[in-house]
Amino acid sequence: MKTDIETGDIADITSFVPTENTVLPILTQDGRPTGWKWTLCAPGNPKAVAFADDQARRNLHKQKLIEQAQVNGKKYQSEENTPEQARRENVGWIIARVIDFTPVKLFGEVYTFSDKTAEDLLIKPELGFVLTQVSEALNADKLFTKTSAKP
Repeated sequence: MKTDIETGDIADITSFVPTENTVLPILTQDGRPTGWKWTLCAPGNPKAVAFADDQARRNLHKQKLIEQAQVNGKKYQSEENTPEQARRENVGWIIARVIDFTPVKLFGEVYTFSDKTAEDLLIKPELGFVLTQVSEALNADKLFTKTSAKP
């Protein structure tokens, strides 16, 4: 009996892999367009991969410190964060997937894109509606997948 490889019956899932950037129009809480647009990258983008690798390295280092403390019979002392530091860490995975946004005016100040500016805006409690929309978009893989041609 021939294998799938020998018969050529190999499933090609390329068109289902999220590889595209997407532009997310930000809406008001009641669904109206604000005119503000965020450009988000797919999970395989080098910026997103670098963040994931950095997080993995940090987690491995922390795990190593905890294990060393246990082996030496000591208690592990974790770092204390401020609430702002915790909010910044919570949006880190989002910032890793944001590659641009259109300039926006907020309370009379104009903001242009940088990772730091995006982070500063996303940790503002009053911009929770933006954080929610960007987060939901990043979890919707279909936004980052090319639409397949119909057979």
